Amino acid sequence: MIQIIAFLYASKNGIEGLREFESKVIPILREHKGNLLSASYNENKTVSEPDEVHVIQFPSIENFEAYKRDVRVVELASLKSEMISKMDVLMTNMFYEY
Repeated sequence: MIQIIAFLYASKNGIEGLREFESKVIPILREHKGNLLSASYNENKTVSEPDEVHVIQFPSIENFEAYKRDVRVVELASLKSEMISKMDVLMTNMFYEY
């Protein structure tokens, strides 16, 4: 299993633009067995903080790579760049229980 933590910074279209992109891409993510565990934000964020933080899991790196190569995701690239000004991503594949 892999886990992805994405820090999303909305473009000038704001959070509404971010939601527009997400509404198109999340169903495709699910088809590749991806699971959006959480999407959260800080209503009192500073300018330097992300507009939204996502925690996503895929059963394998292969599922994630297939999702990224999906023609529908590729076709949404221009919408993504229009709605998301910056995205920082961390990926983990080792998990520890405390």
